[in-house]
Amino acid sequence: MSEADEIAKIFKMSPAERLFNDVVARCYDRWRFVLSFRITAKASMAAAAKQIEADKISFVADMLYGSEFDKILIEKKKFFEMNPPEKIVQSMTEQTVQEMELVMNAASIVFVHSVLDAAALDYCRVTALAAPKDWETVVEKKGVSLAELKGATYDQLLDQKLKDYFEQLERESLFAKADQLLARCKPPAKWSPMNNYEYDRKRLEYLDKFRHNIIHGDGLGMELKNADDEIDFLMRTGLYYMGLVNLRYGFKLAPLYIFQTMAEFRKPAS
Repeated sequence: MSEADEIAKIFKMSPAERLFNDVVARCYDRWRFVLSFRITAKASMAAAAKQIEADKISFVADMLYGSEFDKILIEKKKFFEMNPPEKIVQSMTEQTVQEMELVMNAASIVFVHSVLDAAALDYCRVTALAAPKDWETVVEKKGVSLAELKGATYDQLLDQKLKDYFEQLERESLFAKADQLLARCKPPAKWSPMNNYEYDRKRLEYLDKFRHNIIHGDGLGMELKNADDEIDFLMRTGLYYMGLVNLRYGFKLAPLYIFQTMAEFRKPAS
């Protein structure tokens, strides 16, 4: 039995309460990785700029003075008259640093979106564990075979249908998951569990499309304005989903359990 298991036992955490805290622990752990990556990447870019510039100077100098380029370049002298070497170096350096930033932002959006998508699904599972009948209207249209009816209680059938439904929901969009969570928790209009945050579906749709273009289109080179703010918004949306479950079902966080669970993420697999 792990230390997290022991803490859960001491606190007498129900399966729903434990999953609720597991999701929070996972979110905090993954967000920490993203923020550490971004802090380090930004510092590395600033430090690397001089080395990048030196590499570009060397490359341009080889083009300008190297005889091997005379064999493959047409009107080399005229090209450098129209494009002074120092401006070429500056442009190439700025482009390289900018591309590094684009990749950093793209990777951050994809990763944080994935964490949010998984959290939305698992918060739905939490609500189903807490109150399976809150999901009756969702699964009641699913057919039940005679084999399933044989010897099964209503609660057993509902439990199985929910498991089947969540396997399907896992393959659907973030919005399909979020809409089901919102339908179960029914927050008041403009409700928010934190300051300076409002659930904004259009903003989520924009970031979801941005992520989709990175993976399936040509979005890797697209600029994301105010990237830090957008990544913070996705993380806060995860906290908003957590707050929905607290609002409707009253589940609370157990810091001892969360911190121990996060520590066990770092342990090597036995």
